[in-house]
Amino acid sequence: MRYWILIVFWLAGQILKGQDLHYSQGPLNLMAMSPAAVGMFQGDLRVSAVYRSQWQQVPVAYRTFSGAADWKAIQRGTNQLSFGAMLQHDQAGDAGLSWLQLGMNFGVAHALDEDQKLSIGFGVAMIQRSFNIGNLTFKNQWGGDTFDPGLPTGENFNQASGLAASLSAGLHYQFRTTESRTGLDFGGGIFHWNQPVVSLGDFAYQTPYRISSYLNADFQIHYLYDLVFFNQWQKMAEARELLIGAGIRRILSSGLANDTKLQLALAYRFGDALVPSVQLERNNWLIGVSYDWNTSRFNTATNGRGGIEIAVIWKRIPVPVLKTVKSCPPF
Repeated sequence: MRYWILIVFWLAGQILKGQDLHYSQGPLNLMAMSPAAVGMFQGDLRVSAVYRSQWQQVPVAYRTFSGAADWKAIQRGTNQLSFGAMLQHDQAGDAGLSWLQLGMNFGVAHALDEDQKLSIGFGVAMIQRSFNIGNLTFKNQWGGDTFDPGLPTGENFNQASGLAASLSAGLHYQFRTTESRTGLDFGGGIFHWNQPVVSLGDFAYQTPYRISSYLNADFQIHYLYDLVFFNQWQKMAEARELLIGAGIRRILSSGLANDTKLQLALAYRFGDALVPSVQLERNNWLIGVSYDWNTSRFNTATNGRGGIEIAVIWKRIPVPVLKTVKSCPPF
Protein backbone atom coordinates (compact mmCIF):
# COMPACT_ATOMS: atom_id res chain seq x y z
CA MET A 1 0.00 0.00 0.00
CA ARG A 2 3.00 2.33 0.16
CA TYR A 3 2.75 3.39 -3.48
CA TRP A 4 -1.03 4.05 -3.27
CA ILE A 5 -0.46 6.50 -0.41
CA LEU A 6 2.30 8.25 -2.36
CA ILE A 7 0.04 8.69 -5.41
CA VAL A 8 -2.81 10.24 -3.43
CA PHE A 9 -0.42 12.61 -1.65
CA TRP A 10 1.21 13.60 -4.93
CA LEU A 11 -2.05 14.42 -6.71
CA ALA A 12 -3.32 16.47 -3.79
CA GLY A 13 -0.46 18.94 -4.19
CA GLN A 14 -0.85 19.67 -7.89
CA ILE A 15 -2.05 23.06 -9.20
CA LEU A 16 -4.15 22.82 -12.36
CA LYS A 17 -2.48 25.29 -14.70
CA GLY A 18 -1.02 24.91 -18.20
CA GLN A 19 2.12 25.65 -20.15
CA ASP A 20 2.83 25.73 -23.89
CA LEU A 21 6.45 24.55 -24.21
CA HIS A 22 6.65 20.87 -23.38
CA TYR A 23 7.07 17.25 -24.39
CA SER A 24 3.87 15.27 -24.31
CA GLN A 25 5.54 11.89 -23.71
CA GLY A 26 7.26 12.88 -20.48
CA PRO A 27 7.81 9.30 -19.19
CA LEU A 28 10.01 8.66 -22.26
CA ASN A 29 12.17 11.73 -21.64
CA LEU A 30 12.65 11.83 -17.87
CA MET A 31 16.12 13.39 -17.87
CA ALA A 32 14.44 16.55 -19.19
CA MET A 33 12.37 16.53 -15.98
CA SER A 34 15.11 15.66 -13.46
CA PRO A 35 18.86 14.99 -13.73
CA ALA A 36 18.37 12.37 -11.00
CA ALA A 37 16.54 10.15 -13.54
CA VAL A 38 19.91 9.31 -15.10
CA GLY A 39 20.57 5.57 -14.86
CA MET A 40 17.13 4.75 -13.39
CA PHE A 41 16.07 2.09 -15.89
CA GLN A 42 16.31 -1.64 -16.55
CA GLY A 43 19.62 -2.47 -18.23
CA ASP A 44 23.00 -0.74 -18.22
CA LEU A 45 22.87 1.58 -21.27
CA ARG A 46 20.04 3.66 -22.74
CA VAL A 47 19.90 5.83 -25.87
CA SER A 48 16.82 7.91 -26.72
CA ALA A 49 15.60 10.50 -29.21
CA VAL A 50 12.42 12.61 -29.29
CA TYR A 51 11.22 14.74 -32.22
CA ARG A 52 8.29 17.13 -32.01
CA SER A 53 6.68 19.20 -34.76
CA GLN A 54 4.09 21.69 -33.49
CA TRP A 55 1.73 24.23 -35.07
CA GLN A 56 2.85 23.77 -38.69
CA GLN A 57 -0.27 25.64 -39.88
CA VAL A 58 0.82 28.98 -38.38
CA PRO A 59 3.95 31.16 -38.88
CA VAL A 60 5.30 30.41 -35.39
CA ALA A 61 5.69 26.67 -35.98
CA TYR A 62 8.01 24.87 -33.55
CA ARG A 63 10.39 22.01 -34.31
CA THR A 64 11.97 20.43 -31.26
CA PHE A 65 14.52 17.63 -30.92
CA SER A 66 16.01 15.93 -27.87
CA GLY A 67 18.69 13.25 -27.86
CA ALA A 68 20.10 11.56 -24.76
CA ALA A 69 22.30 8.69 -23.62
CA ASP A 70 22.90 7.45 -20.08
CA TRP A 71 24.68 4.50 -18.58
CA LYS A 72 25.32 2.89 -15.22
CA ALA A 73 29.06 3.42 -14.83
CA ILE A 74 29.70 1.88 -11.40
CA GLN A 75 27.59 -0.48 -9.29
CA ARG A 76 28.89 -1.45 -5.86
CA GLY A 77 26.62 -3.23 -3.40
CA THR A 78 23.56 -1.04 -2.83
CA ASN A 79 25.06 2.04 -4.57
CA GLN A 80 25.12 3.07 -8.20
CA LEU A 81 26.89 5.91 -10.08
CA SER A 82 25.45 6.90 -13.47
CA PHE A 83 26.39 9.41 -16.16
CA GLY A 84 24.36 10.88 -19.01
CA ALA A 85 24.60 13.32 -21.90
CA MET A 86 21.71 15.28 -23.37
CA LEU A 87 21.17 17.52 -26.41
CA GLN A 88 18.06 19.67 -26.83
CA HIS A 89 17.25 21.95 -29.75
CA ASP A 90 14.18 24.05 -30.50
CA GLN A 91 13.55 26.43 -33.43
CA ALA A 92 10.56 28.60 -34.28
CA GLY A 93 9.43 31.57 -36.36
CA ASP A 94 10.66 33.33 -39.50
CA ALA A 95 13.87 34.42 -37.76
CA GLY A 96 14.66 30.82 -36.80
CA LEU A 97 14.85 31.76 -33.12
CA SER A 98 16.52 28.74 -31.61
CA TRP A 99 17.40 27.28 -28.23
CA LEU A 100 20.30 24.84 -28.03
CA GLN A 101 21.33 23.04 -24.86
CA LEU A 102 24.14 20.50 -24.51
CA GLY A 103 24.83 19.09 -21.08
CA MET A 104 26.00 16.31 -18.82
CA ASN A 105 24.15 14.71 -15.89
CA PHE A 106 25.43 12.49 -13.13
CA GLY A 107 23.47 10.73 -10.42
CA VAL A 108 24.10 8.63 -7.32
CA ALA A 109 21.44 6.04 -6.46
CA HIS A 110 21.09 4.02 -3.27
CA ALA A 111 18.93 0.91 -2.83
CA LEU A 112 16.76 1.39 0.25
CA ASP A 113 15.74 -2.29 0.10
CA GLU A 114 15.10 -4.93 -2.56
CA ASP A 115 12.22 -2.93 -4.08
CA GLN A 116 13.12 0.73 -3.59
CA LYS A 117 15.82 3.10 -4.89
CA LEU A 118 16.50 6.77 -4.22
CA SER A 119 18.65 8.87 -6.54
CA ILE A 120 20.09 12.39 -6.35
CA GLY A 121 21.38 14.00 -9.53
CA PHE A 122 23.11 17.10 -10.80
CA GLY A 123 23.60 18.56 -14.25
CA VAL A 124 25.67 21.21 -16.02
CA ALA A 125 24.92 22.45 -19.52
CA MET A 126 25.80 25.13 -22.05
CA ILE A 127 22.77 26.93 -23.47
CA GLN A 128 22.66 29.06 -26.62
CA ARG A 129 20.08 31.50 -27.96
CA SER A 130 20.41 32.52 -31.62
CA PHE A 131 18.44 33.87 -34.59
CA ASN A 132 18.92 34.52 -38.33
CA ILE A 133 18.32 38.17 -39.22
CA GLY A 134 18.60 37.37 -42.94
CA ASN A 135 15.15 35.78 -42.92
CA LEU A 136 13.41 38.97 -41.72
CA THR A 137 12.19 42.02 -43.63
CA PHE A 138 11.81 45.61 -42.42
CA LYS A 139 9.88 48.72 -43.47
CA ASN A 140 13.11 50.53 -44.46
CA GLN A 141 13.53 48.00 -47.30
CA TRP A 142 10.40 49.27 -48.98
CA GLY A 143 11.61 51.45 -51.89
CA GLY A 144 8.31 53.25 -52.49
CA ASP A 145 6.90 51.03 -55.22
CA THR A 146 8.67 47.72 -54.62
CA PHE A 147 10.38 45.80 -51.87
CA ASP A 148 14.18 45.76 -52.18
CA PRO A 149 15.94 43.26 -49.85
CA GLY A 150 19.25 44.96 -50.74
CA LEU A 151 18.31 48.16 -48.93
CA PRO A 152 19.67 48.65 -45.38
CA THR A 153 17.31 47.56 -42.67
CA GLY A 154 18.04 50.47 -40.37
CA GLU A 155 18.31 47.99 -37.51
CA ASN A 156 21.46 47.36 -35.47
CA PHE A 157 21.99 43.69 -34.63
CA ASN A 158 25.58 43.37 -33.47
CA GLN A 159 25.24 39.83 -32.08
CA ALA A 160 22.98 37.03 -33.30
CA SER A 161 23.78 34.41 -30.62
CA GLY A 162 24.70 34.15 -26.96
CA LEU A 163 26.05 31.45 -24.62
CA ALA A 164 25.68 30.78 -20.91
CA ALA A 165 26.24 27.94 -18.42
CA SER A 166 23.24 26.39 -16.66
CA LEU A 167 23.06 24.23 -13.53
CA SER A 168 20.38 21.74 -12.45
CA ALA A 169 19.63 19.34 -9.59
CA GLY A 170 16.93 16.80 -8.75
CA LEU A 171 15.64 13.77 -6.84
CA HIS A 172 14.13 10.51 -8.09
CA TYR A 173 12.38 7.69 -6.21
CA GLN A 174 11.73 4.28 -7.79
CA PHE A 175 9.67 1.32 -6.61
CA ARG A 176 9.95 -1.99 -8.47
CA THR A 177 9.19 -5.53 -7.36
CA THR A 178 10.18 -8.81 -8.96
CA GLU A 179 6.86 -10.35 -7.91
CA SER A 180 4.80 -8.39 -10.49
CA ARG A 181 5.02 -5.64 -13.10
CA THR A 182 3.61 -3.10 -10.62
CA GLY A 183 5.91 -0.16 -9.91
CA LEU A 184 6.28 3.59 -9.89
CA ASP A 185 8.76 6.40 -10.45
CA PHE A 186 8.38 9.91 -9.14
CA GLY A 187 10.66 12.86 -8.62
CA GLY A 188 11.42 16.40 -9.63
CA GLY A 189 14.11 18.86 -10.51
CA ILE A 190 15.13 22.48 -10.70
CA PHE A 191 16.78 23.71 -13.89
CA HIS A 192 18.71 26.96 -14.55
CA TRP A 193 18.82 27.44 -10.77
CA ASN A 194 21.78 29.82 -11.25
CA GLN A 195 19.50 31.90 -13.59
CA PRO A 196 22.13 32.28 -16.37
CA VAL A 197 22.20 35.47 -18.45
CA VAL A 198 22.28 35.05 -22.24
CA SER A 199 23.57 38.18 -23.98
CA LEU A 200 22.63 39.11 -27.56
CA GLY A 201 24.65 42.29 -27.88
CA ASP A 202 22.56 45.17 -26.55
CA PHE A 203 19.94 42.73 -25.32
CA ALA A 204 20.52 40.47 -22.30
CA TYR A 205 18.08 37.78 -21.21
CA GLN A 206 18.14 36.23 -17.74
CA THR A 207 16.87 32.66 -17.96
CA PRO A 208 14.33 31.99 -15.18
CA TYR A 209 14.62 28.74 -13.28
CA ARG A 210 12.26 25.90 -14.14
CA ILE A 211 10.74 23.61 -11.49
CA SER A 212 9.37 20.22 -12.55
CA SER A 213 7.76 17.16 -10.97
CA TYR A 214 6.42 13.87 -12.30
CA LEU A 215 4.85 10.58 -11.30
CA ASN A 216 4.59 7.46 -13.48
CA ALA A 217 2.94 4.28 -12.21
CA ASP A 218 2.22 0.82 -13.60
CA PHE A 219 -0.30 -1.58 -12.04
CA GLN A 220 -0.51 -5.21 -13.11
CA ILE A 221 -4.20 -6.16 -13.14
CA HIS A 222 -3.91 -9.40 -15.13
CA TYR A 223 -1.10 -11.59 -16.39
CA LEU A 224 -1.63 -9.95 -19.82
CA TYR A 225 -2.73 -6.40 -18.86
CA ASP A 226 -1.32 -3.41 -16.97
CA LEU A 227 -2.90 -0.06 -16.11
CA VAL A 228 -0.58 2.92 -16.57
CA PHE A 229 -0.79 6.37 -15.03
CA PHE A 230 1.45 9.42 -15.63
CA ASN A 231 1.54 12.97 -14.38
CA GLN A 232 3.94 15.86 -15.05
CA TRP A 233 3.96 19.43 -13.76
CA GLN A 234 6.28 22.30 -14.63
CA LYS A 235 6.65 25.97 -13.79
CA MET A 236 8.95 28.49 -15.49
CA ALA A 237 8.42 32.17 -14.64
CA GLU A 238 4.67 32.77 -15.17
CA ALA A 239 4.18 29.74 -17.43
CA ARG A 240 2.82 26.54 -15.89
CA GLU A 241 1.93 23.11 -17.22
CA LEU A 242 0.04 20.16 -15.82
CA LEU A 243 -0.48 16.97 -17.83
CA ILE A 244 -2.32 13.93 -16.49
CA GLY A 245 -2.87 10.73 -18.44
CA ALA A 246 -3.78 7.06 -18.15
CA GLY A 247 -3.87 4.03 -20.39
CA ILE A 248 -3.67 0.27 -20.72
CA ARG A 249 -0.79 -1.97 -21.73
CA ARG A 250 -1.25 -5.39 -23.37
CA ILE A 251 1.44 -8.05 -23.20
CA LEU A 252 1.45 -9.48 -26.72
CA SER A 253 4.23 -12.01 -26.16
CA SER A 254 6.90 -12.76 -23.59
CA GLY A 255 10.08 -14.72 -23.18
CA LEU A 256 13.71 -14.31 -24.15
CA ALA A 257 14.03 -12.29 -27.42
CA ASN A 258 10.24 -12.31 -27.78
CA ASP A 259 9.04 -9.64 -25.32
CA THR A 260 6.39 -7.46 -27.01
CA LYS A 261 4.03 -4.92 -25.41
CA LEU A 262 1.47 -2.51 -26.83
CA GLN A 263 0.21 0.53 -24.89
CA LEU A 264 -2.66 2.90 -25.64
CA ALA A 265 -3.10 6.03 -23.52
CA LEU A 266 -4.95 9.34 -23.39
CA ALA A 267 -3.71 12.46 -21.59
CA TYR A 268 -4.93 15.99 -21.02
CA ARG A 269 -2.75 19.07 -20.73
CA PHE A 270 -4.91 21.47 -18.76
CA GLY A 271 -5.93 24.51 -20.75
CA ASP A 272 -4.08 23.35 -23.86
CA ALA A 273 -4.55 19.96 -25.51
CA LEU A 274 -5.92 16.42 -25.53
CA VAL A 275 -3.09 13.95 -26.22
CA PRO A 276 -3.71 10.38 -27.47
CA SER A 277 -0.62 8.17 -27.72
CA VAL A 278 0.49 4.68 -28.69
CA GLN A 279 3.67 2.80 -27.67
CA LEU A 280 5.12 -0.41 -29.03
CA GLU A 281 7.88 -2.11 -27.05
CA ARG A 282 9.82 -5.01 -28.54
CA ASN A 283 12.73 -6.45 -26.58
CA ASN A 284 15.35 -3.64 -26.36
CA TRP A 285 13.37 -1.13 -28.45
CA LEU A 286 10.47 1.20 -27.68
CA ILE A 287 8.69 3.51 -30.13
CA GLY A 288 6.10 6.02 -28.95
CA VAL A 289 3.90 8.34 -31.03
CA SER A 290 1.57 11.01 -29.66
CA TYR A 291 -0.50 13.82 -31.15
CA ASP A 292 -1.64 17.04 -29.49
CA TRP A 293 -5.23 17.93 -30.33
CA ASN A 294 -5.36 21.61 -29.45
CA THR A 295 -8.25 22.70 -27.21
CA SER A 296 -7.05 26.16 -26.11
CA ARG A 297 -8.10 29.54 -27.52
CA PHE A 298 -5.25 29.15 -30.04
CA ASN A 299 -7.51 26.54 -31.64
CA THR A 300 -8.87 29.38 -33.83
CA ALA A 301 -5.54 29.44 -35.69
CA THR A 302 -4.65 25.75 -35.52
CA ASN A 303 -8.11 24.22 -36.10
CA GLY A 304 -7.24 21.68 -33.43
CA ARG A 305 -4.03 20.52 -35.11
CA GLY A 306 -1.37 20.84 -32.43
CA GLY A 307 1.59 18.63 -33.21
CA ILE A 308 3.02 15.16 -33.57
CA GLU A 309 5.71 13.75 -31.30
CA ILE A 310 7.83 10.65 -31.98
CA ALA A 311 10.08 9.01 -29.38
CA VAL A 312 12.53 6.13 -29.88
CA ILE A 313 14.42 4.39 -27.04
CA TRP A 314 16.98 1.59 -27.16
CA LYS A 315 18.27 -0.14 -24.02
CA ARG A 316 21.04 -2.65 -23.58
CA ILE A 317 19.79 -5.31 -21.16
CA PRO A 318 22.43 -7.91 -20.33
CA VAL A 319 21.20 -11.49 -20.24
CA PRO A 320 21.64 -12.84 -16.68
CA VAL A 321 24.18 -15.61 -16.35
CA LEU A 322 22.63 -18.78 -14.94
CA LYS A 323 24.87 -20.75 -12.67
CA THR A 324 24.37 -24.49 -13.03
CA VAL A 325 25.58 -27.30 -10.85
CA LYS A 326 26.88 -30.31 -12.78
CA SER A 327 25.81 -33.61 -11.26
CA CYS A 328 28.49 -35.56 -13.14
CA PRO A 329 31.92 -34.73 -14.56
CA PRO A 330 32.03 -33.53 -18.19
CA PHE A 331 33.37 -35.81 -20.92
